[in-house]
Amino acid sequence: MSSEPAPWSRRRLLRTAGIAGLGLGLAPAVLAACGAGGDTGGGDTATTKLRVALGWITNVEFAGFWLADDRGYYKQEGLDVEFLPGGPNAPDPTQTLAARGAEIAIPVAMQAFLSAVNQGNDFVAYGTMFQNAPSALLSLTKKPVRTAQDLVGARVLGQQGVQPYVEAAMRLAGVPVQYEFIPVGYEPSPLVEGQGDVYTCFATNQPITLEQQGMVRDRDFVVTTYEQLGLPQYASPLCSERSWLDANRPTVEKFMRATIRGWQDNAADPSVAAHLAVEKYGADLGLDLAQQTRENELQIPYTQSELTTSSGLFRIDPARLSGPMYAAYTAAGVTPLPDVAKIVDTGVLDNVFQGKATV
Repeated sequence: MSSEPAPWSRRRLLRTAGIAGLGLGLAPAVLAACGAGGDTGGGDTATTKLRVALGWITNVEFAGFWLADDRGYYKQEGLDVEFLPGGPNAPDPTQTLAARGAEIAIPVAMQAFLSAVNQGNDFVAYGTMFQNAPSALLSLTKKPVRTAQDLVGARVLGQQGVQPYVEAAMRLAGVPVQYEFIPVGYEPSPLVEGQGDVYTCFATNQPITLEQQGMVRDRDFVVTTYEQLGLPQYASPLCSERSWLDANRPTVEKFMRATIRGWQDNAADPSVAAHLAVEKYGADLGLDLAQQTRENELQIPYTQSELTTSSGLFRIDPARLSGPMYAAYTAAGVTPLPDVAKIVDTGVLDNVFQGKATV
């Protein structure tokens, strides 16, 4: 069992669009923004206040933000940042942004951002935490699922809402869309008990549960990401109201520079942010240090890609979004899809990195 409190663990996947963190699920309707928010900094004061709405609870998932805050990187940029926790009882961050309850939103799924745009909000994304969503299929090595072909005829253990994406993977691979769907909850015991052949999971969560039971990845179980199945997707994008961004671009650049410094530090030592999550930022959540450290170790590779190696963390590639990612949405029946050129701003990070790959 994961050492996160059970209600959080079960709900975590529900929050990610009902498909174990795939990031492709249909998001709830989002209130249309009634106008741009202004800079919350107080007049001529030296510190600018920012409210950041998170897509989940204040655990290690936001490791780099905790390091940036704890090590004073935001303060060095003249920022006073307030993080608004998400969770099962919190509104989606895009709703908070639309209601002008925050200046920056970090929804779990890119689809939540796209859905908000389709609801009439003039939002723009300028960075993303995860280069690939840690969304995956979990199977045992006695009957591994590594390709869409392996799904043909399989018993798929998953949550309601995952079916269009299982079928999209099979459709894109050109294999027969034939499988048995078995609804289950949000922990992987049905897979271990043999109730099915493959379980939809979040690659930084449920595999830890198996590890804690003494199982070893690639010896006892296999994790296959949706990206490996042909369904790539960014996750946890950072977005704002367009007019607010236009009026506060230097502030956003300062925020992103400090944040990126925190995530760069996180890659060097995952244990530090785990301690911060357990002992400071999520101190009231009953988090387990060993689990949080392992989750951080597992999530770091998802923040990295060839693009981040050459151009820096948090980068969004408009061509990748409009190409293979939109193809995945289309195969899953998710429409309409907004013009990427109108919803992605790469200029913020261009100014932050100044042609380099680190800050």
